[in-house]
Amino acid sequence: MEPRRGVIAPELERWSRDADDGDRRTALVRLRGGAEVERAAERLTSLGMEVTSSGPGSVVGTVSPPVLRLIGQETWVLAVEGPRTLRSLQHG
Repeated sequence: MEPRRGVIAPELERWSRDADDGDRRTALVRLRGGAEVERAAERLTSLGMEVTSSGPGSVVGTVSPPVLRLIGQETWVLAVEGPRTLRSLQHG
């Protein structure tokens, strides 16, 4: 079964097609409203994600390409994105 359309960010989608099954990458899983973070983290762990942190509405961890595809099939997942880098807005 394929992930639901539009759930996995394009850069992660490309990575999952090109990477080896054993490769790992950090992913941020955004949850649909009403999804319990603790239960979501447990389910993501059972799918193979190495959960590193969680907070209101999201879980962060490392995934392999097969695990990423499994996560994308879950109906309570709103989106799966790559990590974001914060940049300073000040010019220096």
